[in-house]
Amino acid sequence: MTSWKIELKIDQDLIPLVQDIIYGLDEDDFPTLSDFEIIEGNNIRLLEAFFTGKPDLTLFQNRLKDILPANDLTASDLRLTEVAEKDWVSESQKLLQPVDAGLFFVYGSHDAHKVPADRISLLVEAGQAFGTGQHETTHGCLLAIGELAGELTGGKTPKTALDLGCGSGLLALAMSRIWPITITASDIDPIATETTILNAAANKISVTNLSSGVAGIAALTSDGFGDSALSAAGPYDVIVANILAKPLQDMASSIVANLSQGGVLILSGLLGTQEEAVVAAYEKTGMELVKRYVRGEWNSLMLRHKT
Repeated sequence: MTSWKIELKIDQDLIPLVQDIIYGLDEDDFPTLSDFEIIEGNNIRLLEAFFTGKPDLTLFQNRLKDILPANDLTASDLRLTEVAEKDWVSESQKLLQPVDAGLFFVYGSHDAHKVPADRISLLVEAGQAFGTGQHETTHGCLLAIGELAGELTGGKTPKTALDLGCGSGLLALAMSRIWPITITASDIDPIATETTILNAAANKISVTNLSSGVAGIAALTSDGFGDSALSAAGPYDVIVANILAKPLQDMASSIVANLSQGGVLILSGLLGTQEEAVVAAYEKTGMELVKRYVRGEWNSLMLRHKT
């Protein structure tokens, strides 16, 4: 199946009139329109109109002639091209490059052949929920989890762990790959928890219940710790919260209240300029910063109880 595209360079002031002409070419085929700046500060725009059927270019040209002289404006580079149908989901996934984040390698199915043997691989496709490893905040959390896994050797496996604001569930997947325990994944958005379950299945990770004690991921939709089941499953030896700076500050007391004594907290979703305020909120609850992971403008933080 193909579609058709009309494109032309046009004075910005003329766009509303040209749009009316385009919409009138075929009453049964309502086109999709977009326009783009060509040169910054220049009033000439590139206008594109997409049709499911082939439009009458001659009719379009004749109607353009009716308005151009009256407005003393010009249109140029008028073209009609056939556009091949594409699987746009597949095309967008190809733009996502694999992420090598310390212990972990995050990839889409189109890059399965690139998975190295010396990394823990995590398959996550582009989707509706945040977290493919591409963003600096997710990358920073993966680095922190990887380092934490290296520290907790010699039988020191946490008994409980929570991915708070799980998005795609990537961080819960990472923790489940290194610790054979129940990893709780929660998010305020039900699409996120549904996506987490799908991603667990794609990675052959068991989906379990909060109180089962079985290794795997237990996904729960909750506004913070609003669902009492989330608190009941704690306290957690590890809590990862990749959300935003303001919610991290607002939730500081409740997050730390659900962290076990001696537990580890990994926070992300904050800019470097926001770190001071976030750390201050957690210092008031008895936590202290032990390490930061800087990725571009974004910081991820590892905190522990003050000794």
